[in-house]
Amino acid sequence: MAKQKKVTIGGQEFTLQSVSPTWYFGVNDECGMTGGKRDTTKYLDTMFKNVVISPAEVKADGMAYFDEREDVKTPEKLIKAIEQFLRE
Repeated sequence: MAKQKKVTIGGQEFTLQSVSPTWYFGVNDECGMTGGKRDTTKYLDTMFKNVVISPAEVKADGMAYFDEREDVKTPEKLIKAIEQFLRE
């Protein structure tokens, strides 16, 4: 069963759900996070849509959710929380 964790960032609660290590490392490679040309936006969008299960708007919209709010700080902190969670 996939593990879950709630994290609070900037007063907003997010529920995270684990993904398989194979999927995680594949996304890292695909987005160039392990070398090559990085596509940070694609990486963040993919992680948010596949790891965040609540709020539903973040799961559905990924980076577009934060674009609409002109919010850079929350996705930066959220991706760090996601990566730490997946490595626990």
